[in-house]
Amino acid sequence: MSSAWLTLTIVALCMGALGYYAFVVLPNQLHRWRCQSLRAFARAVELRTQGRFGSADLLAPLVNEVALRMGLPLQERRRLELAVYLRDIGMVGIPYAVLNKPTPLTPIEQLTLDRHAELSASIAEQIPGLWQVAPLVRLHHVVYAEQPEAPLAAHILSALDNLLVCVQRGYTPEQWCEEAGARYHPQVVATVRAVCRERPLAESLPLHRSAALWL
Repeated sequence: MSSAWLTLTIVALCMGALGYYAFVVLPNQLHRWRCQSLRAFARAVELRTQGRFGSADLLAPLVNEVALRMGLPLQERRRLELAVYLRDIGMVGIPYAVLNKPTPLTPIEQLTLDRHAELSASIAEQIPGLWQVAPLVRLHHVVYAEQPEAPLAAHILSALDNLLVCVQRGYTPEQWCEEAGARYHPQVVATVRAVCRERPLAESLPLHRSAALWL
């Protein structure tokens, strides 16, 4: 009897270990591999735009922290992290002169640049297993006042993407919060404010470097 119980115990432990690996360890590892692969796309955008766009390495942990504090489930947080790496891949379809223009864009040039969100989503839809990320990529510049019903993950990505741009241009997170108005989800703004108080964003910003220095 004791040997039978011992055998059953060993079998149960083995099944538990296999289940843990199959449902916890392996999905997490696959997600990390995906992120590492997509990081190359984000870096290509950074190189092509001389660091003006992309910055996924800085944005990803910030997005994860805000999403976790706002209670997004694990699968949604994973899709959101993948969207960080894919959101600007459509920049490859935007003329180089528009991406790197040193003076303000004309209305036509701005419309051309704005197409990158749809282009990025179209590319994401064609990557096996990532079609569920495409809606977040398409909405990564969503405006709360115009689409309050958009997924919370999209509002998080939109707010933090713009925050990063503002800080890189010399604004403080506090100034960004004051000017947020109806553009960003108010709960997202409140959470971002709390995160930035605990961990100043400026301390994490990399030096602004040209593409030539990256090669």
